[in-house]
Amino acid sequence: MIVKDVKTVSELTKDISQLLEGRYRFVRVAGEISGLRRPFSGHYYFLLKDAQCQIRAVLFKNQQSFLSRDPCDGQQVICDGRITVYEPRGEYQIIVDTIDFHGTGHLQIAFERLKQRLKEQGLFDAATKRSIPRFIEKIVLITSPTGAAVHDFLTVCRKRRASLQVQIIPVRVQGEGAAQDISGAIDRAHELHPDVIVLCRGGGSIEDLWAFNEEEVAWAMHRARIPIVTGIGHETDFTIADFCSDLRGATPTGAAELLVIDNGVLSERVASLCARLQRSLTWRIDSIGSRLDRLNHFLSTFDAAFSQPTLRLDRAASRLIENMSRRLERARQRTDELTGRLRHNSPIHAIDAYQSRVSRLREMVTICGRQTIDKKRHQLQRAAAVLDSLSPLATMARGYSIVSTMPTRNHDSRLITDEQQVTVEEHIAITLHRGRLEARVTATHPSPASPKAALDTGD
Repeated sequence: MIVKDVKTVSELTKDISQLLEGRYRFVRVAGEISGLRRPFSGHYYFLLKDAQCQIRAVLFKNQQSFLSRDPCDGQQVICDGRITVYEPRGEYQIIVDTIDFHGTGHLQIAFERLKQRLKEQGLFDAATKRSIPRFIEKIVLITSPTGAAVHDFLTVCRKRRASLQVQIIPVRVQGEGAAQDISGAIDRAHELHPDVIVLCRGGGSIEDLWAFNEEEVAWAMHRARIPIVTGIGHETDFTIADFCSDLRGATPTGAAELLVIDNGVLSERVASLCARLQRSLTWRIDSIGSRLDRLNHFLSTFDAAFSQPTLRLDRAASRLIENMSRRLERARQRTDELTGRLRHNSPIHAIDAYQSRVSRLREMVTICGRQTIDKKRHQLQRAAAVLDSLSPLATMARGYSIVSTMPTRNHDSRLITDEQQVTVEEHIAITLHRGRLEARVTATHPSPASPKAALDTGD
């Protein structure tokens, strides 16, 4: 049996450290930043991970000036650095020199997409935010009952000696089913009738806080009728619930400090205000009393000086009233006299007489006009009878007609009384008693000679 050298833990760790640091003097590692924190020292500590594994990383403060922007959880990056072993803990890690930012992690992308969509749907609108009551008597705290967040919140309440009731609804704050627990707790909290609902959770990576980034929780907060305050993670952590809340506390402690009034400070403030009010009232009363004393003294000196003018003013007022009464009486008498004269000389009587005359004249004009119209109607009827007897229309009604030539561009239509006025094939117009005909001359025949014409030609 070969006996191997026995190494101490320190020796073995040192050998591993030399092996790793010698083998990986310079590496480029791609992964997603998670669990980023920056303590008081100013160095960045985070996990660089992919779907299966993770490695611890540290970026020292003096190297941060070479970064194009600050790192944050969920970013996909390429880190240039060295592998080292932290011997006190036996852990290996990468010392990062530079970071190449070339994208954002899938969780951060999902976060930004959901944030933009909910913002467009109005879940973050300031107009929908509910006001927080100034004095709170009951708080419903939705958180994990075993986490540090509930301890921090209750510690602030105890330190401030708050006389309020805090009722806790225990829920899962991370992992599968946490979002359903939180949204259901928000709905149940209304049955307890609190003044405000508080969502609390301690710090963690974006994965740890993801339950508060679920859309189900956002809609539960939006439909709530009671103001909701959040105190989730660290001061730099922001979740969808923070944007939907009516008031955001940076941490669970910060949320408690926003809501819980310190009774001691409040009592001191009330006492101070009471003292100030008492001093102000005392000074005001003293000031008014001194002023009243001065005015009383000032008025007493004028009493004698104003007594005689007051008597003269009273006598003058009496004389003025008497004179005004006499003038009003004379004016009333003059008004009565003028009213009687006006009534006597009123034109109403003349107007009535003229109206009667106008009525009579209107009747006369009406009678004369009717007689004139009747006379003219009779004349028109006689003229119509004469006209009808002389009208050719009556003759035409017995079968006669009027023959005329057709109008042309150069000649108007003319009556035909002799066959010599037309030629064969000429178009003529025949006006009947009813209607009108157009005809064509096919032949002309002279009329037989009259006896007188025969005698004239017999010689």
